[in-house]
Amino acid sequence: MGTMSTDPAPPGGPNLPGGPNLPDQAAVPGGPNLPDQAAFPGDLFRRLFDDASLFPPADLAMRAAVAGHMRHASAWYHTLTGPFVCPETRLGELSAVLTAANIPELDLALVVTGGAAAVAPATDAVAAEPRLRLRAIEVAATPTAGAGHSAAEVTAALDGALLAGAACYIEIPAGFLTDPTAASRVLALVDGRGYRAKLRTGGLTAAAFPDETTLAACLSAIVAARIPFKCTAGLHHAIRHTDAATGFEHHGFLNVLLAVGAAAAGASPAEITAVLAQRDPEVIAARVQGLDADTSAEIRSLFTSFGTCSTDEPVADLIGLGLISQP
Repeated sequence: MGTMSTDPAPPGGPNLPGGPNLPDQAAVPGGPNLPDQAAFPGDLFRRLFDDASLFPPADLAMRAAVAGHMRHASAWYHTLTGPFVCPETRLGELSAVLTAANIPELDLALVVTGGAAAVAPATDAVAAEPRLRLRAIEVAATPTAGAGHSAAEVTAALDGALLAGAACYIEIPAGFLTDPTAASRVLALVDGRGYRAKLRTGGLTAAAFPDETTLAACLSAIVAARIPFKCTAGLHHAIRHTDAATGFEHHGFLNVLLAVGAAAAGASPAEITAVLAQRDPEVIAARVQGLDADTSAEIRSLFTSFGTCSTDEPVADLIGLGLISQP
């Protein structure tokens, strides 16, 4: 296998402030760096990082968030960058920034925070803004209404919305995915309408982070149903680690990629849990390097992306692990 190949960077760019170049090597939480120029299937990380810099803990102002996104979109690692994630409540602000910065178009992942009732107005607003290219819609199924009932409302709202071919993700509470009966019901509903699942892997409190056993059960259920999904929150770094500032236990996005591969290969919940719990960067990097093209494609057909409030951090981790390098 060859090293990662990157497409040529898009020509030009808006007149927005950029950011510093990433170092050729970067430290990875929990262990030493590995040599760069490692071999791996080039598509494993393609469009993996959805730009959620508007959301906590980054909480960037709209202008700074858009500037950062355009920097990533024109960088040497631009093929790793997914759409710009924005809530429907800030679409007007986004449009104003696009006008001020003279940006002709932007790939958008729309997070509908107002539930099923807000889906149609939100998608109508996107359709009315020609510079926005709708790539994904994300709506939560609220646990207070019961995951099955709330998911039914969300799927019905999506059925009647202007989707323009966008992928639709329904956030399902982890508690329902760990219950086999509830998981079967809600996943069948989501899959039956051709939609996808969204899984929360962190947040602003320790309780928002599912432990390894819980996340393994969620992944097992979703992968067994062969439903594509994305993750949101908490996957700030490649390897599982304890955050030095908060003390929170964070999952690693490479751990999740490998755990999905293990689940797809029929691993037991205990084996998937062990993959999620692995903290040795050299072990994780070696396993990623050992993935063949077919396995990588299967993993990414299931685990489509994750929202990250910083694209620089995961890119720097991949550099530090020797999994990508700047041409």
